[in-house]
Order: sequence, then C-alpha cells, then structure tokens
Amino acid sequence: MRRAVILFFVLMFALRAFAAEAFHYITPALLQIPPVGQNPGTIQDPRWGGLRYVLFDSDADLLSNGSTGRQIFVFDLQQRDTDGSLALTQVTTQVTTAPLDDNRRPATGHHAVTIAYDAQIGGVRQLMLTDRYTGIRTQLTNGAFDSTNASIDDGERVVVFESAADFFATGVGGTQIYRIDLRKALLGCPFPCRSNGNAGLLQITNKVSTNLGSRNAVTGSGGKSIVFESDADLNGGQTENQIYLYDAKTELTSLVTQGPGAARNPTITRDGGRIIFESDADLTGSGTGGTQLFLYHRAKATLQQLTTPPGGACTNPSISSNGHAVAFLSSNALLGRGSVGPELYSYDLKKNVLVQLTDAPDSVSSPAYSSGVFTVFLAAGDIAGNGSPGTQLYLLNLFALGNQAVP
Repeated sequence: MRRAVILFFVLMFALRAFAAEAFHYITPALLQIPPVGQNPGTIQDPRWGGLRYVLFDSDADLLSNGSTGRQIFVFDLQQRDTDGSLALTQVTTQVTTAPLDDNRRPATGHHAVTIAYDAQIGGVRQLMLTDRYTGIRTQLTNGAFDSTNASIDDGERVVVFESAADFFATGVGGTQIYRIDLRKALLGCPFPCRSNGNAGLLQITNKVSTNLGSRNAVTGSGGKSIVFESDADLNGGQTENQIYLYDAKTELTSLVTQGPGAARNPTITRDGGRIIFESDADLTGSGTGGTQLFLYHRAKATLQQLTTPPGGACTNPSISSNGHAVAFLSSNALLGRGSVGPELYSYDLKKNVLVQLTDAPDSVSSPAYSSGVFTVFLAAGDIAGNGSPGTQLYLLNLFALGNQAVP
C-alpha cells in the first residue's frame, strides 16, 4: 500500500512537471502582448520569470483601470494558453500620483511572486519589492542617490542591484554593485537601516570610476554567483569596461575578460556555470573583429567564441536559465538572408545550431529568454500584421517557429 501511495505521488509530480513544460505544444509561433490593436505606449525592460511569466513596464493604461504613469505588468503564458484570457496583471498601483508613478526594470524568480523594480521617490530612484499575491509593497532602499536595475535569483531570496548611494559611508563615489539577502533584511526598514545595522546588505564593489561605474549585475546559483560589468579598475591594470564575477562562497571577485576592447551585457545561467557576454576584444585570437559573443565555462575556465562574422555586430545576449540556448541581436546577415537588422537570433548551445528568428522591417530590441523554448522581444513595424501601432512586445515559441523567421 505504501509503495502504491509513493508511486501515485511520483506520477502526479511527473504529470505536473510535464504539464508545466508542455506550453510549447499550445502556444503559437508568434504571440503579441498586450492586446491586439491596442497602443501599448512605451514598453520597456521585458524579462522572464521561469517558463511562464513575462514582466515588463509600460506607461499605457493597458487594463483600462484609469492607471497613470509607468507601471509594472505580468503576463502569464500558462493562463493564456489554458483559458484564452488576456492573462495580464498589473503589479504596481493602478491609479497613482507622484512620486510612485514611474516604476521600471522589473525582475523576479521562477514563480514571479516577489517582484523587484525601481521607482522614483522624492526625486531619487529607490529599489522596491512587491508581493504579486498579497500586493504588499516594500521599499528596500532609501539612499541619497539612485538604486536601480535589480536582478533576483531563481528562488527569489537574493536581490542584486547597482547604486550610487554610499550605504556603508565608505566615501567611495560612483555606481557600485550591492547584494541583499532578503532572509536577513528587515523589511520595512530601507537601507541604510540603522535598526538592524544593514544586515543582509553586502557591497560587492568599492572602487570609483571616471565614467559609468559598476552596473548590469545579474545573479545565478541561488544568489551565490554575481556577474556584472565595470569600467572601474577592480583587479588592477584594466582601462576599459570589463566583465567580472563575484563568488559569494569565497567572497572573491575575479576578472572574466580583459582588453584591449570593452566587454558588456553579461548574462548567466540559473546554476551560475555559464556566462555569455559581448566584447569588442579579440579574446580567442580569431581575428574576426567587431563585437562578438563569447561563452565562459566556469568549471573548465574556458572561453568559447559563439559568433564569427567579420566586423561583427552581435549584441544584447540573453541566455536561457537552463543554459540550453541564447538569444541575441545582430545587424549582420548571419545566415545569408539579406536582412539589414538588427534582427533577433537564437543559438542552440547543445546542438550548435543558429536560427534567425526575425526578418522585421523595423527595429528589433530587448531580447529575453525563458527557461524553455520561448523568447520575448520588442519590435516596431506591426510584424504580426494586425494593424497594431507603435512598438509592441512579442513572444516567440521556437518549437512552433521551427527554422522560420517572422514576419
């Protein structure tokens, strides 16, 4: 009897997992978010939460609830595929007045329960958290300068971000990278928090830059691995923007790239084992020039060049959290289709297969990969052919798309 019960629960778990991964059989090749025919205003910062949730911010009243300002929205792909509904939820306040009317750059983990973003408060951008189920909003920072561009680990326990606020009064100016362990933070006491002595807050970088500073941090491995870019000389001898990796176990920051030539836009897998970025440097001695994409394998400490067009213009990589594929932009006609771009491409890291995803008449930008076979991006030019104005947010099902490109 006990064996039968155990077998039952194992089977139920397996069927549940199968159902969660079966969206690609239902979702069309190209799906437009939000509603067809509606002007979405200015959509920015699309990101994924696991396999089913798409987050973005928009200054349009997408749900016709009288909302003003720029708000955070969540699209639920599973809900849309199950009941055909709009499947769109507004996370931040529906009807707002200043200062909480400019919410940007949402980030979340696998289940999209805890959502981080930055909002304009008293003329300074502060880091915020909202629980999607309860609607409870928490202010995480109360610094004298902007705190922005949050990233959350898959389990929604660790937040990393960039800030020019000197939370620990070190006297080092410029934008620095910080890490928050939400399990130790005293929610309701924004950093710098005297009540708990800034418990849960860790400053990763502490060197000043003459330009942009340290930024674009993303995290993997449960918040134990943080990859970011910086034009500050963190390890000695660097004069250009480079990619760095912080290991929370060793508390050490290591240099992933070095010039001559700048590196940008790092992205990391859920397990923290693989990092993809763009670089102007000839890191592998290929002589291809331009901006190319590179893959760094942490376990092997090896570097692989993913793109090779002469004078390449390959940018904005977004790796799937399981590390199977990477989406990116390129204005090179990588597959000889004559596209002038920039167009969206996907590179299958397991099969070493490159697929062109768009052949759009207008601009394509902001790719973001899910943990499965889906990617989202922004595009102008009504590529769905339904008369929708402006720049729209689209979702691609690579399983259904096959070896085709849209439109």
